[in-house]
Parts: sequence; structure tokens; C-alpha cells
Amino acid sequence: MKKYFSFAWVLAFALIACNNETEAHKNGEDHPHATTATEKFEMPSMPEVPNDATVFFENLKEGQTVGSSVAVKMGVTGLSVDTANGILKPSSGHHHILIDLDSVLTETVIPKDSIHLHFGNAQTSAEIKLPKGKHKLTLQFADALHRSYGAKLTSSVFVNVKE
Repeated sequence: MKKYFSFAWVLAFALIACNNETEAHKNGEDHPHATTATEKFEMPSMPEVPNDATVFFENLKEGQTVGSSVAVKMGVTGLSVDTANGILKPSSGHHHILIDLDSVLTETVIPKDSIHLHFGNAQTSAEIKLPKGKHKLTLQFADALHRSYGAKLTSSVFVNVKE
């Protein structure tokens, strides 16, 4: 019986401790570090890029037949490839590959999923897996906050995956 009583006491204490709200929160006041829906976060401006800057696939050609595991080399001129560390620098950014998609609009944050591949560690090559069939690969350059530089820093190529 003592064993069950001790267990019940410990359980009750744990529940009280885990549900311990501050007086401010109980009274409807916000947490001191919380932001409200009315506060606005202003995004910094996109970094400057030269007008003649380009991105391109170094090793893929339009209509090329490839295997299901595709080695991709990503190139850039007029810009430096840098990490997506949140520190904005002029004339720099990193690569993304969009699978079977068009380019992302300028200043739009590129999502990260199975068809939006991120290379935020300054990678210039990758191995990607594709199912059999025809696929559009779009190389998209973005700033350190993953915001797209838009169509001006985009290059697309269609490839045929045989297996």
C-alpha cells in the first residue's frame, strides 16, 4: 500500500510541476520574449548582384539521357558561392535545384522538400535520384536567407532518365 501511495504522490507532484504557469501568463499577459501578431519583422533587402551574373549546369545538356542517380555540377559566373548562414553579402548566394518546376519568383523563400533541393553548405556538385522519365531540372540561385534571385539567376535543362 505504501508503494502505491508513494507513486501517486510522485505522479501528482510531477503533474503540478509540468503545468506550472507563471502568474503573468495566468493573468493573460504575454511572455516577455513572445512576439504578437501585430509586430512586424522587416526583411532586409536582397543583396546586389551584377547584371551579367549567370548560373548553369556544368555537366548536363538539354535532352541528355542519364541514369536514375544523376551527378550534377552547378556553375556560376559573376558571383561567389557561399553558405546559407543568414549573413547577407553582395554578389553571393547558394544553389537550389528544383525538380519538374519553374523558377521561384524574386525574393520568395525557396521551400525545402523532395522537389526543392537546397545546397546551403556552398556545394557546387551533388548526386540526385530521379525516377524513370523526362524531368526538368531548374538551377536556382538564392541569398543567405534562401530568397530566390528570380529568373535572372536561373537555368533549366530537360533530362531523360532511363532507369
